[in-house]
Amino acid sequence: MVGVSWFNSFISNIEMRLSLSLGRKLAHAASETEEFFLINQNRRKLGSNIERWQGLSEDRKSRGLGDIEVINQSFETANILVNRFSSGPMEAGILASSWEFAKKKRYKFRWSDSGGVLLVDLELDDITVPIPEEMTFSWSRDPSEVIPSDVVRWEDVRELELGGWELDGDRKAMIHRDLILRFEEFSIHNIQSLTESRSEDYNWELAEGKRALWWTALADTSRHLFMESKRHVMISEAKDWISVSIRNLSSYGLGMISDPEIDLETGELNATLIGTFHPAISGGIILGCWERSTGSKGRVTVSLDDGKLRVKISPKRPSPIRVD
Repeated sequence: MVGVSWFNSFISNIEMRLSLSLGRKLAHAASETEEFFLINQNRRKLGSNIERWQGLSEDRKSRGLGDIEVINQSFETANILVNRFSSGPMEAGILASSWEFAKKKRYKFRWSDSGGVLLVDLELDDITVPIPEEMTFSWSRDPSEVIPSDVVRWEDVRELELGGWELDGDRKAMIHRDLILRFEEFSIHNIQSLTESRSEDYNWELAEGKRALWWTALADTSRHLFMESKRHVMISEAKDWISVSIRNLSSYGLGMISDPEIDLETGELNATLIGTFHPAISGGIILGCWERSTGSKGRVTVSLDDGKLRVKISPKRPSPIRVD
């Protein structure tokens, strides 16, 4: 669960750091994720008329997606509006996959947006595309995942008059890890360099080469967006990191910190990550929390130790340096 504005800033900041345009990658990742879940949720009896799918409106609304309106369709083409959309590329991909699932045919799609309305154009495509396979990841899958429902006050959710819902004054959307992993796989092959990032401050024992650059872009973006949020972080003892992680990670479905230890002389933090959505995103936010609490720049190392995902934040230099 993320704020819509945060997610869009997250994508644009990654693009800036990698000097890439990733809208098409995100759209195709969203399309594959949607197809994967439609197939594996046994929803083949939904019918060919997408507007009559039972529970479609409620499903899209609960995920923070916009309302759809089919304005034109023929055997080979369709033009569909998405009102109050969250992310243009993501919603275009989700809608295209749903349309393909309904029609049992493949379609090329493109999108444009204006005035808060997304227009998705679909055209029949005589192409054979394999069914998406389940995505795997290199870090541990915890027996008991930490989910937002454990910590979020859902009674504070407010439905927006124009569509979607918000929590704490921020419109939210549900982003599945499967989408982020597919987005990563589609994008890493195009990476040539990393700019405007503190690349030397990120160490990934689970990623190397272009994947390590991608993880650094995700982490430094997450750290940057956290620092922009101006949130306060107060740490007086090691156990405070648990509540800090609940507030800044668990509330968004990103996991939490367990068994934190602090070196009182250096301020170094060592902890276990559980229920982790993505190590780079969590690592970047934790680094931001550490820098906010200490007023110094730090470095993050994420590793897998005896099946447990570990995070270490250490001072960048022996003498404190104020964070801008």
